[in-house]
Amino acid sequence: MSAADARTRLLTPRTLRGAALLLCAAGIAGMIVTSIADEVGAAITFGFIGATGAFVLLLVGVLVPAVESAASWDEERAAAVEDAVQRLVAAGADEEDLRFTITAAIHLGQRSAGD
Repeated sequence: MSAADARTRLLTPRTLRGAALLLCAAGIAGMIVTSIADEVGAAITFGFIGATGAFVLLLVGVLVPAVESAASWDEERAAAVEDAVQRLVAAGADEEDLRFTITAAIHLGQRSAGD
């Protein structure tokens, strides 16, 4: 995913990280205040809020790099396929038949993968 795409989306990784940090900070502050006020149930609730924020931070930290690397790998693979098509067309293959065969192979692969 390019930086321009990330900026145009509603929930960018930066936004999620900010919200998660806010949850963590609110959870910690809430635990402190409710512990002083001797409200155990409220302290546990704020603990869960802080844990949720930490979990979101963990997920964003793990998933965003994985998605970005998969997207760049797909772009590299697409460029390699296009180069192969151009070489085969230059060697005398019919471009329309070749692209139809590639499309059919994609659909076959998606069906066999359950997509």
